[in-house]
Amino acid sequence: MKFSTSLVASLLASVACAVPHGPGKPPGPPAPPQPRGPATLSRLASQTPKNTLPPPTGLQLKYVMLGIGTQNYTCTPGNDTAVPGTTGAVATVYDIGTRLNTDPMAQWKIGSISGLALSLSAYPKILEGYLQSQGYQKILGQHYFTQTTPTFSLNKVLPLPYPIAFVTKDDAMDAPKSSCPGTKNEGAVKWLKLSDKDGRSQGAVNTVYRLETAGGSNPPTCKGMKATFEVPYAAQYWVYGPTS
Repeated sequence: MKFSTSLVASLLASVACAVPHGPGKPPGPPAPPQPRGPATLSRLASQTPKNTLPPPTGLQLKYVMLGIGTQNYTCTPGNDTAVPGTTGAVATVYDIGTRLNTDPMAQWKIGSISGLALSLSAYPKILEGYLQSQGYQKILGQHYFTQTTPTFSLNKVLPLPYPIAFVTKDDAMDAPKSSCPGTKNEGAVKWLKLSDKDGRSQGAVNTVYRLETAGGSNPPTCKGMKATFEVPYAAQYWVYGPTS
């Protein structure tokens, strides 16, 4: 089923968490297109969402990805006062960096993409139409946990060997108050800096920032929760590696 840009736009108008929060005047005429690819994101790198995490000093922005999936939690039955444990996350990651790098409206769109995607994730066909209308439909791979290690497998990226990052948390900050609080107002998960673990990453990627999160937070206690449960979320993953 195909969706026109106008149809998708009308649907988005009534969706929660869909309002961009970037101030300012619209930019001037579009700049000339740049070559496509992960090594050409210099313009987008200057528009990284403001955060208090340590900067990616000496690294080059390689990919900007939209992750749509679930944060996964566990509870011990009968222990209503316990805080839920976590078993990580699972998400499909889409290439948004290639399009945003040449989009004159990028800095105004970045703050709303995650909330829009999360709001539409319950309606797969409408989500597909939104991603296609914006040029974000290309899947780069998957985010999951290898045992307890956050993993980003960009197995749709050629040539081989494809990029894969095995990372560990370096630092964290609370999501801004303006972040989309999720499908049930649970709150947005923290923003993170994740770096290579034990030199296992390959494909010229070694650092990942989780930014512009939407939803995904666990409830404060296990009261009323199942032994295992999932909370929908979306986030942007800004992926860095050594300078080419």
